[in-house]
Amino acid sequence: MASVASNSGNTQSTKILHYVYDPLCGWCYGIAPLIEMVNNAFPNSIKLHGGGLFTPARAVTGGQSWKEHVTPIDERISQLSGQVFSHAYRDTLGNTEMVLNSLLPISAIIVAGIMGKRDVYLLKALQEAYYLDGLNISDKDTLLFIVKKLGFDVEQFASLITEIGETHIQQHLNQTQQLMAQVNGRGFPTLFIEDNQKYRLISVENYLGDTKRWQQFIKDNL
Repeated sequence: MASVASNSGNTQSTKILHYVYDPLCGWCYGIAPLIEMVNNAFPNSIKLHGGGLFTPARAVTGGQSWKEHVTPIDERISQLSGQVFSHAYRDTLGNTEMVLNSLLPISAIIVAGIMGKRDVYLLKALQEAYYLDGLNISDKDTLLFIVKKLGFDVEQFASLITEIGETHIQQHLNQTQQLMAQVNGRGFPTLFIEDNQKYRLISVENYLGDTKRWQQFIKDNL
């Protein structure tokens, strides 16, 4: 595990698990049970950073070639993690009218953090909506349907997600990229622990599908 100095200016010794994620990243879905365990055990010790895998400049439209590209990756993730990729989800991969864009679901997750620290909870719900229910979580109406189902105040949620806007979300992504560069993170997911102004990368791939080892790890390190 690599260690580098943090310039956060935080003098507290409280440990924080930083998680660089993307709601449309299959590997992030693969570690979802591990993230849920951290959130259950240490709800105040996890901080999310949206990565922006798909943006308007790098948006992906479904189709046969996209489906052929993604399917073997998903199968590998499922094999290692035990996470299920449903038939409904696989059908969406070939949908040429479905455009993947991470910005809106990341904005939604930021809003969920503002609305009572429910960001990890919403990330899990969005991942399940996409990978199990085959819903388009890049669509605003779909997002509003999901948060309403989860019991969010939909009017407040819609107002806050509008307020965030393009500038704020771009600043969020830029800050994530700076953190990634600082800790030598590579891709999504990237996890690292902040402790006494130092960052320590976690080789989370070593814990895929092994919740007992992960539980012991977070008990020992958070």
